[in-house]
Amino acid sequence: MKFIIAPGKYGNHISSKKIGQAIYSGISRALPSAEIVTMPVTDSKYGMPALVEHTIGGKWVKLSLFDAFWEEKTGQYLVTSIDSQNTAIIDSEQVVGVDLAKNKSRNQLFHATSYGMGELVVDAVTSGLRNIVICLGKTAVADGGLGALQALGAKIYDDDGQLVPEGENPLISADRIDLEDVFELLGSRTKITVLLNYSSSYKLCDEVEYLNEAQEGFLEDNLVYISEKMNQKYNLDVHPMPHSDSIKTLAGAFAMINARILRSSFEWVSKVTGMDSIIRTADILITATDKISGESMHDDILYHLSRTAGDEKIPTFVLCNNFVDNFQNYEQMFTGIFSTQMTEYDDEITIFENYESVANQLTRTLLALK
Repeated sequence: MKFIIAPGKYGNHISSKKIGQAIYSGISRALPSAEIVTMPVTDSKYGMPALVEHTIGGKWVKLSLFDAFWEEKTGQYLVTSIDSQNTAIIDSEQVVGVDLAKNKSRNQLFHATSYGMGELVVDAVTSGLRNIVICLGKTAVADGGLGALQALGAKIYDDDGQLVPEGENPLISADRIDLEDVFELLGSRTKITVLLNYSSSYKLCDEVEYLNEAQEGFLEDNLVYISEKMNQKYNLDVHPMPHSDSIKTLAGAFAMINARILRSSFEWVSKVTGMDSIIRTADILITATDKISGESMHDDILYHLSRTAGDEKIPTFVLCNNFVDNFQNYEQMFTGIFSTQMTEYDDEITIFENYESVANQLTRTLLALK
């Protein structure tokens, strides 16, 4: 019997790697002859690029850049080979992630910029890379991605015809944008792919003071205004909707420069790394998450794993710390859900032992029913 273990990302109290080890131990104690494969998982702050590097290799390129609050820091991106092409894979959270917004004032958030994202792309392109993949995760930055366009060479003007300075949220005063220098930098051979990491949760972090309704409404209205002008000037089809949180997706700005936007980051990664093929060889798939809830079920990795296994009629079980919602909501996604009844306050050893025990019980149950 072949088991594949693929835990999702956990919080600070335990790593997904440890969870995978606990599940592995529990299965092997119940069935020593089992073939067990642990899917590559990562708790790295560099997110999806680190997962790719762990799976198919690559090298990290470091550079100095500005984060969302115009503080200089060291960033990095991964260079790896995909379809025989050297490809730069960039994660957004190091520049515009929610963690950076903790303890920042509402005024600081209002003026935050995605400029550093553009700096990463510029470095990759000027290094000769023509295939760029950008992983966009959660962010509290609300400039609609215009800061990234500035770094790429876009000239953004206010309604007086003055250039909007770098280091500021350009969406506050933007009236028109000139992308000619951006297109010259990228040329016709550069291909940019944007991977969206979907979350149904609007509230991203308890420690972030979000923009008020007036600030958000102002920025959203201006993004709609700017986008319509860009559509007319460059024959685009970019239409952010008011009250859709589009100012924080950052993807619209990349769509303006002909980037391809994909809604599932893990689906893309699983295909380029061969992880989908590995899943299809399983007899049993076991994944894991902190808690079963509406938000976690929209987590990219859990949704994609369950869908891939379901297509192949592979029994899929999820282990979790806590079960929040009605099980009936997820009957079609998983064969079974097992809760350890842990909390974030339990220590790592206790959590490890409980996951090991639950995995052992699950395996013994499967053997009894075989």
